[in-house]
Amino acid sequence: MKKRLLKLAVLLLILIIPTVIFTVVSEALPDPYQKTYLGAFDEKYEMLYETKGKKIVFIGGSGLPFGLRTDLLQQEIGDDYTVINYGLYATLGTKFMMDTARDAIGKGDIVILCPELSEQTFSLYFNGEAALQATDGIHASLSSLSLGNKISTFYQYFGYSVDKIGYAANATILDPEGVYRADSINEWGDIDYADRENNIMNNGYDVNMTITTDNLLNQDFIDYVNDFVADCKDKDAEVYFGFAPANLAALRSSQNKRAEFESKLKDMINCPLLGSVEDYLFEKGYFYDTNFHLNASGAVAFTHQITLLLKQALGMEAITSIEVPKAPPLLSDIVVDVPVSGGDLVPFDKYNGEPNIDYADWFTYRKEGNTYTITGVKAEHLGMSEVILPSVYDGKNVTALAENALLGCTDLVRIHIGTTYKSLEKAAFNGCISLEGIYLYETDGNRIAPPLTGLLDGASRTVKIYIPEDGNYVAGYTWSRYEDKFETFSKEDSQ
Repeated sequence: MKKRLLKLAVLLLILIIPTVIFTVVSEALPDPYQKTYLGAFDEKYEMLYETKGKKIVFIGGSGLPFGLRTDLLQQEIGDDYTVINYGLYATLGTKFMMDTARDAIGKGDIVILCPELSEQTFSLYFNGEAALQATDGIHASLSSLSLGNKISTFYQYFGYSVDKIGYAANATILDPEGVYRADSINEWGDIDYADRENNIMNNGYDVNMTITTDNLLNQDFIDYVNDFVADCKDKDAEVYFGFAPANLAALRSSQNKRAEFESKLKDMINCPLLGSVEDYLFEKGYFYDTNFHLNASGAVAFTHQITLLLKQALGMEAITSIEVPKAPPLLSDIVVDVPVSGGDLVPFDKYNGEPNIDYADWFTYRKEGNTYTITGVKAEHLGMSEVILPSVYDGKNVTALAENALLGCTDLVRIHIGTTYKSLEKAAFNGCISLEGIYLYETDGNRIAPPLTGLLDGASRTVKIYIPEDGNYVAGYTWSRYEDKFETFSKEDSQ
């Protein structure tokens, strides 16, 4: 018996000692995620926990950093409270943000929960890998997570550490381009990014992320929120339930359905709603790159609205000096200039993503707003092996590839998609069983939206998505879920 126990002890030591060494080494390495969007979490966490006195804490996903002008709201509320924007990224989950904020809530505080109107944010969704990346250097903040989420992060820890050691070995600190960077978030916790004036989405909304209030009421999530509310009430803090701003153009629930959702939510939740669902709906010109992310003008409009709602809830006079700007024009309305080719087709190996109409007659189209979407391929061209998608048709930009648009193109090997394209719909490459490469020439991956899942449904299993070597797809917001399909290429050598 003693020999067996000794062997077991030796075996445990063999397993534990390398694990401890591995963990110590990993934790001592530089944070490779510090410049990414998730890298902004530590400053938000620090701001929340170091603020003294009464607080108004907004909790949610990225709809909050894109939606709030906390500086303007702070001016309107005055010095009785410090306003904290504790929203970051829906991939962390609403539950994660509530859990990590819980211990900072104290007497007299006001908490406003503002999840996006989506099934993911109205659930107990949790991403252990994202949580580890966000909390690198402050992993003690994970102590407030539920047991199940702690176990999830434990299982993710090995892969996370391997990646971290790999980045360190190559002296790599992820440094994405575009808005999704830690330094795009200012000292107030809001997005402050110069190139955020217009709506850059195709016709003003993302067709791959439509919004509905149907089937949002997840009982497990509501129960968890009610537990959070009870915990806050025990600390003499007050909780309100609001929503992130949502794009009216993407809304698919009728007003009656929205009213039904709101009524049920009021019955189920143990805190008051801050206004109505209708108060959080804004016209498409106020959005930026997703149906929940406002542009600079939209952030002022939302802050104006939330100020009125909050003052009313606090018993203050519901007035504000915040002036709401007009919604700026959509960028998709500006038609690109296509140079005259003189009848010569651009060689595929010389194409760099510039506007092109060489193959415009090969496709069928659907007009949507001020743009066209490719819906199919004409029968005589189904046998094509390579193609450059057209940038303009009938005097308007071609900006999207519809579901099943390439059905029947069984010989297509390579496809080139220029910088006018803003949307690739689910199963856009369905039927392309020989497809080897999808070449994307837009360097800012957030300016061309794929579906959450299913972009490559029905395509060759070995297909690769070729992205510019200077692009920000991997650490960006919309494309990270397709990372295993990525290959980089130089735009001067697309073959």
